Amino acid sequence: MFGAVLVLVAAGLAVASTFLPAYSVQVLANGRTLRFESTAWVVERDDFRDILLLQALEFGEPAVGAALVMALAAVLAFRVPAMRVATLLGAGVLAGVVWSAVSQVRGVVDRLGELDARVPIEVEQGDGVTLLIVAAGIGVVSAVLHQELPRADRSADAGEGAVIHQIDDEADDTDTPPYGYPVIVEPKDD
Repeated sequence: MFGAVLVLVAAGLAVASTFLPAYSVQVLANGRTLRFESTAWVVERDDFRDILLLQALEFGEPAVGAALVMALAAVLAFRVPAMRVATLLGAGVLAGVVWSAVSQVRGVVDRLGELDARVPIEVEQGDGVTLLIVAAGIGVVSAVLHQELPRADRSADAGEGAVIHQIDDEADDTDTPPYGYPVIVEPKDD
């Protein structure tokens, strides 16, 4: 149960991360600050007017898809325990989305570092990518916790099988099967 709740938390964080700024670029030139800011879906602010050719990272669809797989698997696992494996699948996809998003931010940093600019260019990873990293971490841990097998009912283990008691009040040597019902022997018709 705890693993399923954590899976739902990780899925919610993954969806929320797509609406926060993924990365931003800031340049201070001639006393004026130019800023570029992007979420996982769209460019929020672009003061450069296509000078630097920056674009949105566009990791929103796979992040939301992974979150949906994780959330649906966590809910459906209450009915079909085999669905727990799908939380691992969703967490793996989410980890891949994180890898891709961080690689894209690093690529922007490297690309802008190669520019021979006379003004300093500041690139920073936004809260969206940071929250996505946290969501993936929680997602992987919760998916592993969610794989816990259902606990066995301990009341069923109390007995050790059928217990047979034989009471010898009569001197009857009739064979009795272990279920306690006497064997019916019909007289032979000659």
